[in-house]
Amino acid sequence: MPGKQRLTTLNECESQNRELAQRLSSIGLIWPGTIQKRMMTCGKPQCRCHTDTAARHGPYYYWTAKSHGKSVGRKLSADQAEIIQRWIANRRAVDAVLKEMTATTERALELLLAHPPESE
Repeated sequence: MPGKQRLTTLNECESQNRELAQRLSSIGLIWPGTIQKRMMTCGKPQCRCHTDTAARHGPYYYWTAKSHGKSVGRKLSADQAEIIQRWIANRRAVDAVLKEMTATTERALELLLAHPPESE
């Protein structure tokens, strides 16, 4: 929660979750995974890239993620990598907001269960 404030009523919890939902609405496209930037050696044994790390080829950009329990990936252009990196950052922002929303709801549950049910 922002500022780790201690919510004391269900209404405060609901208000906090509405604010968090508002933050979600401003996040753009989302995508899972990571972008890697690699410098590679080539298949030519005489090439300097094998002995001089500064002479390696690249950079080459790769996106990787898990899909159905398996790693998947794709080579990207620099422009594609830049765009997808923003989408990945957005995905992480969504995950962080959802974590905050869950914590707020957990606090609401604590407040709700703190009072024993009235007997009928």
